[in-house]
Amino acid sequence: MKLSQRLLSAVLSCVFIGSSVISQAAYADETETTVSTDIYDTTTSTESKEESEETTVTEADRTSETISETTVAEAMGAVIAAGDAAAEIPFNVFEIYAAHQGYMENLKKTPYKYRRAEGIDVSAWQTEIDWKQVKSEGIDFAIVRAGYGKFANQEDKYFDRNVRQAQAQGIETGAYWYSYAMNVEEARMEAEACYEVIKDYDFTYPVYFDIEDPTQQNLSTKEISAMIETFCSYLQDRGYYAGLYSYSNFLSTHVYPSVLAKYDIWVANFAVAVPAYSSEYGIWQYSDCGLVDGIEGVVDLNHAYVNYPSIVSPNTYDPSKYPDITEGPVYPVYEVDKGIAEGIDISQWQKDINWEKVKNSGMKFAIIRAGYGKFADQVDRDFEKNMKETERLGIDRGVYWYSYATSVADAELEAQVCLDTIKGYKLEYPVYFDIEDEVIRKLPKSTVTAITNAFCSKIESAGYMAGITSYTNFLNTKIDQSLYKKYAVWVAHYNIFRPQFSKHYGMWQYNNKGKIDGIEGDVDCDYLYDDYPSIIKERHLNGY
Repeated sequence: MKLSQRLLSAVLSCVFIGSSVISQAAYADETETTVSTDIYDTTTSTESKEESEETTVTEADRTSETISETTVAEAMGAVIAAGDAAAEIPFNVFEIYAAHQGYMENLKKTPYKYRRAEGIDVSAWQTEIDWKQVKSEGIDFAIVRAGYGKFANQEDKYFDRNVRQAQAQGIETGAYWYSYAMNVEEARMEAEACYEVIKDYDFTYPVYFDIEDPTQQNLSTKEISAMIETFCSYLQDRGYYAGLYSYSNFLSTHVYPSVLAKYDIWVANFAVAVPAYSSEYGIWQYSDCGLVDGIEGVVDLNHAYVNYPSIVSPNTYDPSKYPDITEGPVYPVYEVDKGIAEGIDISQWQKDINWEKVKNSGMKFAIIRAGYGKFADQVDRDFEKNMKETERLGIDRGVYWYSYATSVADAELEAQVCLDTIKGYKLEYPVYFDIEDEVIRKLPKSTVTAITNAFCSKIESAGYMAGITSYTNFLNTKIDQSLYKKYAVWVAHYNIFRPQFSKHYGMWQYNNKGKIDGIEGDVDCDYLYDDYPSIIKERHLNGY
């Protein structure tokens, strides 16, 4: 069976485990605590490569932003503005940015820089591989595990065999080193160990720092970025072309954009049409359950978009061996599902809204903040004005209540204040419990679930459709999924092709920096998937 047939078979045979992600919801009030941008997911991921001595990887995600020269510069500015850059950042972000510019200039001068190629990555877990059969299956390249940890005696026992036999068959090779480092010093030890293992080998693909282990989840972005810089710069100083590997969520949340911009990225994201990573990448590891003749069992499959042999090893590069050169990376295209209607969610932060212009801009609905907390005086100061204007213009609306509840009793008080606030209004969309605040995410899952159920059940018992809203990380990790069968779900995740939330959701807040005529500044934008106006009216809920 040829590779294309085997790949189809592999994709059909894979078990999809929903990825989980995090996005920063933007419902803050001057009295609210804005969601921290250092929140990290701990849910089980389908985006991991290594299943070996290392434990199964867990994933973290916040929304990622497309890297451009402006974004990199902004990121550096943000680091310095944070107040600790000069004293604590263990590497110079301006040097990194300058190095990236040099890299980009060299890339522009390199002919034959982009080409689609098919590859695999292997380790001792594939045991003895018949590389001649692998080559006959159309495999162009292989990234081979050199080892793991901080000692040279942790070399992968099949590394030498795999590299030599793959190269003998004309398969291009690179290498990766699996990291357990918890600080810069350990990352340097890993780089030294990696170099000792690979120093007598030549590669035409990068040598990747594989950083994804669960033990590294709680390290700060600064620490992770410093570790990456330490490892990669060590190998580059010794003549190797260094790259960075991890799953998309880790890359998006744990690494400074300036560091991502400096090194070639190998991103892992399985069972999706396109990686949930919006910046440039050279290789996409798209499956961990591929079937390739010559390998017993499953193997990771990869698409390459950069013609690495021409860049990594220009002195030995033969352009006649590499057809189908492209002018740019031919990434997969994924069309966003925009649902059945588009709307916005707003609060007093949008100040004076010209609702007639909003309606004329094509917005079909608005989710309006009713208030926050458990006291009657915490009603959103523009709630009544926004409700009257949307009612006058016939704009469908729902409401949300921002929570600070840390107990069931608090949640019930919040629900009652919310009910008192919305009394007398007809709503075509659910009443959402906005649960995302930092004080709540520190609570155990059982408590958060009980708090959520307490609020929503009280809203529901009063004759309203109740819903839950939060960023995907929170929904995936802090609330028992049984509640998603009971209440409507509105998920927040930005700069992504689709929210990485495996349960059903009726609405997706896809952007927190929308520009809508009639609103000054940014506004949250949403896609609707469930026809709530029809459902609510048919069930005589929400005042109907």
